[in-house]
Amino acid sequence: MDIRLDHLNVSHKHFCLGRRNDIEREGDYPWWMTAPFHDWYLKEWLATLRKKQADIARDLDWNKARVSLMLRGEQQYTRDSINELAAYLNIRPHELLMHPDDAMALRRLREDAIKIASEAPRDDATEVSSGQRKRAG
Repeated sequence: MDIRLDHLNVSHKHFCLGRRNDIEREGDYPWWMTAPFHDWYLKEWLATLRKKQADIARDLDWNKARVSLMLRGEQQYTRDSINELAAYLNIRPHELLMHPDDAMALRRLREDAIKIASEAPRDDATEVSSGQRKRAG
């Protein structure tokens, strides 16, 4: 059997099984699939902490273009750069993925939970005595 690559030739395009992928149909592709979105809130954190791009570039010794691209979400960021930026802003790295208001609310919630837990009276009645442990085992 003679196997050729004629199906890849432009003149024999009607034989190509994948030719349907080349047809442009307007309105078939959802607009939100290509819409730009950001997955972190660096701009909002800078506004909340009253920092500027120039501060980051100067204090972290980063290139101005790098800071600008990261701020706009056009620069691929690495774990090291996120950790360095979070340490500089005195926040946790995962908080860059949250709006500052949400992160601060979670911080307050955590602090309140710790405070309530530390103030709660200990109930020694729930402790199992050594005698009860021996009988159970």
